[in-house]
Amino acid sequence: MKGAVNSSNFSTSIIRRRYYWLFTLFFLLFGTLVAVITSLINYNIQYTNIESEIREKLAAEKAIKYDLLNEFIQHAENVVGAIATSELTLKYLSSNSADVRYNLNHLLLAATESNDSFMQLRFIESSGMEAVRVDRIKGADAPIIVAENKLQNKKERYYFKEAAHLAKGTYWHSNFDLNMEHGQIEMPIRPTFRIATPVFSQNHFSGLIVANISIDTLLSTLGASSDFDLYIIDKDGEFILHPLPERAWSRYLPGRSNLFTQFPEFGDSVLEVNDTHAGDHFTFPINEILKNQDEAFVMAIPRESLLAKFKKNNLLTAGFTALTVLLVSLVLSGLVAIIPARLQMKLTEAYFKIKNYAEIINRYVITSSTDRGGHILSTSAACSEVYGYSAEEMKGKRHNIVKHPDTPAETHADIWQTILKGKTWHGEIKDKAKNGSSFWLNHVITPDFDYEGKIVGFTSVSHDITDKKKIEHLSAIDTLTGLNNRRRLDDLFSLELDRFNRYERQFALILLDVDHFKQVNDKFGHKVGDKVLIEMGQVLALNVRKNDLLGRWGGEEFLLICPETSIDGAIKLAEKIRKIIEETDFSEVGSVTASFGVTVSIKDDGDEDMFIRADNALYTAKRDGRNCVVQLT
Repeated sequence: MKGAVNSSNFSTSIIRRRYYWLFTLFFLLFGTLVAVITSLINYNIQYTNIESEIREKLAAEKAIKYDLLNEFIQHAENVVGAIATSELTLKYLSSNSADVRYNLNHLLLAATESNDSFMQLRFIESSGMEAVRVDRIKGADAPIIVAENKLQNKKERYYFKEAAHLAKGTYWHSNFDLNMEHGQIEMPIRPTFRIATPVFSQNHFSGLIVANISIDTLLSTLGASSDFDLYIIDKDGEFILHPLPERAWSRYLPGRSNLFTQFPEFGDSVLEVNDTHAGDHFTFPINEILKNQDEAFVMAIPRESLLAKFKKNNLLTAGFTALTVLLVSLVLSGLVAIIPARLQMKLTEAYFKIKNYAEIINRYVITSSTDRGGHILSTSAACSEVYGYSAEEMKGKRHNIVKHPDTPAETHADIWQTILKGKTWHGEIKDKAKNGSSFWLNHVITPDFDYEGKIVGFTSVSHDITDKKKIEHLSAIDTLTGLNNRRRLDDLFSLELDRFNRYERQFALILLDVDHFKQVNDKFGHKVGDKVLIEMGQVLALNVRKNDLLGRWGGEEFLLICPETSIDGAIKLAEKIRKIIEETDFSEVGSVTASFGVTVSIKDDGDEDMFIRADNALYTAKRDGRNCVVQLT
């Protein structure tokens, strides 16, 4: 009997062990299966992120290249534009004396010396004849002024014909090409870009400022990338820039392959290449910046080292995950409840890692998205922080809740007109936070399209440029009085004159001069004189109208620009200010008076006409005894 019981216990023990090992084996197999599946899932998730990671790197690369091109074009336009409107250039047109020619020659020489990339800078008269030319000869220490007997007529050159029809203040850009010498491509090659702007004298075309600029350094910088092979390609598929220098400039140098011979998979049309983000290449246009006939775009192909890095990271992550899960399954195969918990922990870690990346973007990049009607759908935390509104407060609202009263209605009209055409709008806007404070943002607003190509909404990406605008503001302020300086007044006057010419909205100029100011300086000293000017600026600022534009014109002269003002209104305002000044007790000097010259805008006024009239009126006021108002129209 005892033997039977022992035999039964022995059998039960064997069965228990068998089931134990069977279940242990089952859980081990289950754990192994979970490890493999988890590894594969994690690898696939990471693999699908490769293109997203490449796009992020490309977006950063694109922003850098755009900034570089914009800075290059803006600088070149500023140089030729400044020469075209220079007083020395305009004097040359009215008086072709030896002294004036000498000054203009040295103006162009100085501009060329201060811009190492400028190969040639010329002023070509309306007849097509070169009036001034400065050349930077290859290998020479400094640029030289070309002798008059070596100047040529460029009337038949394509750049003269095209640029001669430009409006005032606009610019002509050439294609990217290679410099020619005596009808042949210069060797070694010198990549060249030309920019021109018209010169106007008394509203008549009088010539061109033309600059030939070396773009060797620009192209080298554009082509520099640690992650991508970068190509610049024109509308016909010819290489302007190639990762291999011996394959660049295929349009101009014989025996060099173009896009379609090097990449036959693209077919025979740039339409199959340009503005795409598929396969193993990515492109983005640059012609909106260059504005020439190249219609160029950049093609970026990720380097194998970048792809290998992403794949290696994915494999390591997947392998580490698999090993971790397998070890956990081996150790804890009998504890079924623990396995899901560990797996969930791993998934949670992966989730929070991704969420952390998204949070960084959300926290530091100012973004918002709207529907087609402009109603806000979502905002980033950075957006909420800068505006002071929570995401819920902004959701469903329109951006006019942050519109600053200083921002012209024309700006918002331009934004809508641009983005509703499917184009990207880029510009600077002054906005208002919830607490009433103001700040400046640089906005890039792009349309969002559905699968049918219809606009369904808009996305705005911005960055804060308030500090930059403060610096610009300081550069427009007279340091003594705190009023607008002469440079700022020139800009404000140009805006009012443009508005008058376009909409016939008359405006007035009031030019005033402190009487006997030299005697104040001589008697009390320059410090007291400066104090008088400061107090004068304060008196004027307190007594002009809200829309009037006030500044220090120079020395003891002040200028008042009065929008939407007739001659009677301007005289009335000037007389009011004159009396207030006369009745004001200035510290340390007592009574001070001022003389006033008043004029208003007249049809066909040029840039200088109103100032001449105001100055003549002021002269008459001084001559007639001072402390009076004289108008001249």
